[in-house]
Amino acid sequence: MTGLYMGQALGGFGATIAAAYSWQSTFHWFGIIGVAYAALLMVFLKEQRSASPALEDKQPMFKGFRALVTLLPFWIIWLYFSIPSIPGWAIKNWLPTLFSGSPDVPMSEAGPIATITIAVSSFIGVITGGIMSDRWVQRNVKGRVYTSAIGLSLTVPALFLLGIGHSTAYLVASAFCFGFGFGMFDANNMPILCQFVAPRHRATAYGLMNMGGVFSGAIITDLLGKSTDAGHLGRDFALMSVVILAAVCMLLVFLRPKTTDCLT
Repeated sequence: MTGLYMGQALGGFGATIAAAYSWQSTFHWFGIIGVAYAALLMVFLKEQRSASPALEDKQPMFKGFRALVTLLPFWIIWLYFSIPSIPGWAIKNWLPTLFSGSPDVPMSEAGPIATITIAVSSFIGVITGGIMSDRWVQRNVKGRVYTSAIGLSLTVPALFLLGIGHSTAYLVASAFCFGFGFGMFDANNMPILCQFVAPRHRATAYGLMNMGGVFSGAIITDLLGKSTDAGHLGRDFALMSVVILAAVCMLLVFLRPKTTDCLT
């Protein structure tokens, strides 16, 4: 996860590179680097298999999927992961545009400012949320849920302030608050999942969660593109805070873990 946020920060310089060359060549070469990196992982990344019988029992391909879709807490977690992906992807895809539009910052500068702010604050949030969650769950089985809720709650005022802000300092402060809170939320998604889903089903569960998050991101990216054309990008950023508030309420009401690590 730390590498993910570092990549996001460096990705902001894509706007700077594109300003010097073109978006087409920037995407082209970033894609080539990604493919080469994937090839290196395939060659050198080896799996450390566990000797635990619970992890090695073979099951029919779709049995794990059926077990997940009949588990109510999984659908709550799935929704809780997918809904925050709406502002998460909105921030990734449209924050540089918001920065360049409101304070009249050139896009070549808006890209690095936006992505580095989010990546650095999210990195701090990941560390903070991880430590807080690990300590809290030792005293209260819902400690991870509460930590995630606190982090996501911080994104609510941040989104609202991003939507109405007009100065660079104001937007950077709001973006930092969003990134910090989102990092706390992001660090606890998989640990919360592990409180409800057995080890043999976790890869399938996390894959479905990511699919829901990407689909949410695709929808909001398209909607905010139309919003940008209509001149309502800031307003719609602020409106997303209402959606996140609903997700926090859903998390606190419906997720009630019984153990810190579900093994069966």
